[in-house]
Amino acid sequence: MTCHRAFTRDLLRSLLVIALAALFSSPTFAADAIPAVYSSPAISSFPDPSTVISGYLSMRYIYRTTPYSGVKTSDQDAFGDLRFDITRPKDNRYEFHFLGAARTDLDGKQEHAQFYPFEGVADTYGARTTGIIYEAYAALNGGTALAATKARIGRQSGTRDEPVVFDGIAVDAGGEKWDLTFYEGPAVHYYEVNKHWGDDTVAGAGIDYRPVPEAGMSVDYLRVKDAQALFPEDTTRYDRLLSLKAWQRLGTFTRLMEKYRFLDGEPRDLSLNAVTIWQAADLDASVNYFRQFRTQNELSTDLSLFYDVMGSSAPYQSFDIKVRKFFADRVAADLGYFRRQLLDDAGEGPFNKEYRRSFIDVEVLDLFLSGLSLTLLAEQWESRGDSFGSTGADLSYKIKRNKKEARVSIGTNYSLYKYDYYTELGVREKVRTYYLTGKYPLNSGFSMNGGYEYEHGFENYQTLRLGMRYDF
Repeated sequence: MTCHRAFTRDLLRSLLVIALAALFSSPTFAADAIPAVYSSPAISSFPDPSTVISGYLSMRYIYRTTPYSGVKTSDQDAFGDLRFDITRPKDNRYEFHFLGAARTDLDGKQEHAQFYPFEGVADTYGARTTGIIYEAYAALNGGTALAATKARIGRQSGTRDEPVVFDGIAVDAGGEKWDLTFYEGPAVHYYEVNKHWGDDTVAGAGIDYRPVPEAGMSVDYLRVKDAQALFPEDTTRYDRLLSLKAWQRLGTFTRLMEKYRFLDGEPRDLSLNAVTIWQAADLDASVNYFRQFRTQNELSTDLSLFYDVMGSSAPYQSFDIKVRKFFADRVAADLGYFRRQLLDDAGEGPFNKEYRRSFIDVEVLDLFLSGLSLTLLAEQWESRGDSFGSTGADLSYKIKRNKKEARVSIGTNYSLYKYDYYTELGVREKVRTYYLTGKYPLNSGFSMNGGYEYEHGFENYQTLRLGMRYDF
């Protein structure tokens, strides 16, 4: 009983530390603290407020266990995410946005002389609690009769298509047929060793042009300076990325997109995408094609985050086709095909696989009672000359609770290749996963969530997640 009380006390203390660290911690990286994408948070309901503060605070506890070398090995961590947005609805002139996360190691298992199945990047820090700031910037909205403008200063990400993070300034200007963006500042590298703020920089610009409402094109340019100083022979690296994109809407429900990128003056990759809806037939369809033209070796950190782990990426192409058909109001069927094909004679590696997957699933809504749905999945896999089938299923029940949705799901799925940090190579093969998840809304913006997973493969893993979220 004493041990149980001590553990509970440590857990509550760690959750409090997370909340404070999300606000005040230095920008160090927590391996699993990347926050999920949620729906728009609730907004304070004051009558015609001059300033509105909205956002969420989420906390979660994760317990993992696996037998390793004949001994049961476990790991316990707690995570927290904090988001808040400050806006002025009356004039919409000023904004402030913050997104931060923190992670604490509850059991203190950080120093491992040999392989440990649950080790992560956060274990390399001296402190058990680490935090990271994803966004913290102020924005000023304005404009003239010719263009609307927006200036942002601080830590920001996703200014254009490339997911660079930097501490600096970005300026947007736009009109009826065009949008223009400039941004520049010190780069933020959460994964880098021996980093010094200001040594690495990014600068870029992009323009969107829409000659007609149904079509448009864009040009983006990104310049990266990366001072790599892990080894004595390292030097500063410069990369330049040029991106050309075009899109067109055909009718009301069909959209086409093409994107071509050049890296340091040579073709890097090509992306093609088509999405359409046939309302008369109750049918949706999407087609995606991607081709990487050349081997991607070591680049700047912003353009190859995990090179030291994954190594070079050999040229490949992939095809992804999905079709969804609705029958009446309660039944939907999905057909899909995905193929990843290597384009040279390089041998397969942990992150360089060639395979095919075909699938069909059928979803039945309101099965036996309102809110109960059942999905059955059948798959066919082909890899390394072998062909085999697998199945999956999901049973979910959702109801309205406190004007929000409560949901519980139980099911199983199969992964030919499952990528994670549970093994030294980061990938496991032929993994069957069984899961149980749930979410239950409480009063006053609070909700609880949890889940359990059992992964059966060459090694077996169990994961328990418990969390709480507050929307304000």
